[in-house]
Amino acid sequence: MLRILLVEDSPILQEMLAEMIDDIDGVELCGRATGEQEALACLNDSSIDLAIVDLELNEGSGLGVLKYVSECDNASSRPRAVVFSSYAHSVVRARCEALGAEAFFDKAQGMDELIDFVEQAAAEAA
Repeated sequence: MLRILLVEDSPILQEMLAEMIDDIDGVELCGRATGEQEALACLNDSSIDLAIVDLELNEGSGLGVLKYVSECDNASSRPRAVVFSSYAHSVVRARCEALGAEAFFDKAQGMDELIDFVEQAAAEAA
C-alpha cells in the first residue's frame, strides 16, 4: 500500500482529492492536514510514503513541510513529496525542487497529472 498524506487548506479541494485518491487501488490516505504544524505532526506520527503538499496553508507554509521532509535523517524512510499549488512560477518551482519535491502540479491544469502520478507511484509500490 502507498500511504499518502494530503496537505491542503481548502476543505472543498481536500475532500475532492481525498475521494479521487481513495478510488486508486493500492493507496491509503493516512492523513490530512490544513497547516504546516499539523502536517509535521502527521509525518511524525505515521509512516507516510508520499506527501502531496499545497504551498499556501492556513498556518505556516508547504515549503516548511518540504524542508522537513528533505531533512529527514533516514533516507530509506523519507517520504516522497510532490507539490500541488496555484503558485507555479519558475522561481517557486525551483525552490520546491531544491527542497526535494519530485514533481510540481499546477492546481489550474494539473489535477489529472497528479492522479496519474499517484497511480504510477502505487503501481511502483506494489
